[in-house]
Amino acid sequence: MRRLSKMYNPKGFTLVEIILVVAVILILAASVFTGVTDWINRARIANEQVIVQSSYVEQQINDSEAKLANYGF
Repeated sequence: MRRLSKMYNPKGFTLVEIILVVAVILILAASVFTGVTDWINRARIANEQVIVQSSYVEQQINDSEAKLANYGF
């Protein structure tokens, strides 16, 4: 019996432990992925708002320059 216990010296991880670690990593990756995609969508919306606002300001500047040109400035 002593020889058997000395021979059985497991090293490494069991399949269940590896599956649990992979499952935890996948869950964390999924949560990070959804957070990042939400952040990217909000950044795109903010970028579109800036483009609209800058084009509005550009139009106002052009209108003001046209009015000044009518007065001879």
